[in-house]
Amino acid sequence: MRRYRPDSNSGFTMVELMVTLAVLAILVALALPSFRDFAERAWLRGAADNVASVIGTAKEESIKRDSLVKVNFKAVGTGFCVGAATVATPSVAGCDCSAGACPLAAYPANGAELHAVRLVGTPAFGSPTSDTDFVLDPKTAMLADVNDTGSVELDVPRGFGIRVLVNAMGRVSTCTPSGKKGLSGVDACP
Repeated sequence: MRRYRPDSNSGFTMVELMVTLAVLAILVALALPSFRDFAERAWLRGAADNVASVIGTAKEESIKRDSLVKVNFKAVGTGFCVGAATVATPSVAGCDCSAGACPLAAYPANGAELHAVRLVGTPAFGSPTSDTDFVLDPKTAMLADVNDTGSVELDVPRGFGIRVLVNAMGRVSTCTPSGKKGLSGVDACP
């Protein structure tokens, strides 16, 4: 009877190893664009959610402090920042979010938080839509001037976009601007 003896030369051949690496490289090449789309959609949704959070915090602080709160948007390079601060009157300048001078709320804390999210055009609030800020009234938690409704539009390099809208009630909603790829659960802008 013959005994089985393991071959001392067992293992992978160079050809087997090269075929395995080639298959792995093809799979990675196919998955990379999909992963990049996923990452950019997540960054865009996160930026829109953070803008909504700053506005929500501003509304809460306005009521809590019984003070007018101004929410400012500012273009910074291709990015942006948004911040909130109490003001004595609607005509008083708000905080400078790019300098980190917003005591109530601000986004982003640093430029790295934006990843590849860019500001499209200029934030447009008021009538005519040339202001980059609006004021919240502490008595109603609405915009102090109902004509200050407006929006800010954000996008990422792979063509996804989102518009953050603020209505007279100070409520935030989102929609997909025309010509941009949409995010799941976000309807097209009217």
